[in-house]
Amino acid sequence: MKKQPRPSQTTQTTKATNDSDETLAIFGPVARSSVVDAVADRLRGEILAGRLAPGSRLPSERELSLALGVNRLTLRAALARLEAMGLVTKRHGSGTEVAPWRERAGLEALGMVISSLDPHEPAWLDLLTSLLEIRRILAAEAVALACDRHTTEDLEVMARIASEQFSRVHDAIAYARGDVAFQRAMARAAGNVGIELILNSIARFPEEHPGLVASLYDRREEAVHFYGAVMDLVRAGNGDAARIAVKTALRAVDDEWLRRHGYVMARSALASASAKKAKDR
Repeated sequence: MKKQPRPSQTTQTTKATNDSDETLAIFGPVARSSVVDAVADRLRGEILAGRLAPGSRLPSERELSLALGVNRLTLRAALARLEAMGLVTKRHGSGTEVAPWRERAGLEALGMVISSLDPHEPAWLDLLTSLLEIRRILAAEAVALACDRHTTEDLEVMARIASEQFSRVHDAIAYARGDVAFQRAMARAAGNVGIELILNSIARFPEEHPGLVASLYDRREEAVHFYGAVMDLVRAGNGDAARIAVKTALRAVDDEWLRRHGYVMARSALASASAKKAKDR
């Protein structure tokens, strides 16, 4: 078999330059109001939205700092943050590469990705559906475990939070914080540290993604009665029945939210596309 000639060094250099130029074209100077935060947010958004693909190499610090309109110290600080998040990796002698964030980032990246996309993009709905599924799984399992492990004190804490939620129905963010507090109390009643730690990532949503949270909690006057029903399930002590009841109820809530916001047809199209993709493999 005849060997194909290897690309010359000049050809490789030209290709690398072209790739670098194409990457630089998506950037523009950032506002100087928050500097490091702004740079980190810009780069994070490009990575999570898929415009900077895993494995691609970022332009040099000099080129990137000029494109973003910041100095190199600011850029390095921003890149250090992204590296801590698992979004980029620094390789000695080859610069900074975009990391495969699905393999390295934590659950908190889910909210970041959703925020970096437009609600009309198919990927946005796909990720939001993932978020809702995670919420159902965590809630159902926490309640099921709490049925067997709760204490009287656990129920008292949950009852207090549930009562306070009635005074928060007119403030979406305050209500969401209260909901997180109730979920945390339930996780502690479940006696599962892992659920608590996963919840920590979701707990930051009211502060970090207020717009999305306000949209998800748009029927608070109706939802506030759900807490009492959940506590009744815990008191009954039947974990298997509670798991099914919570998952079924939350699925109905999520489906109604998607229908109310016009996402049902989009989700059906997304499911069909996923099924076709799986069939073609």
